[in-house]
Amino acid sequence: MVSKFRGNLVRAHIEVDQNFDHSIEQKHFGEWLTMWYQTIDELFEGDRANIAKNRARNMAHNLFMNIYMSREH
Repeated sequence: MVSKFRGNLVRAHIEVDQNFDHSIEQKHFGEWLTMWYQTIDELFEGDRANIAKNRARNMAHNLFMNIYMSREH
């Protein structure tokens, strides 16, 4: 499977956070992960399902940390 996304995922999330007054919180990524896990569990099982969930968890963590670190403290 070839990804068609060509943008900068981190930059896109940082810009959304900036445009919404730095209101993206870790809980938003938790909600996304919950929906992702539910979808994966409904449609798939086994090692590939676990890999997809682990990758999503790592992505959520990295995206939020990049957003957090981009903010002026």
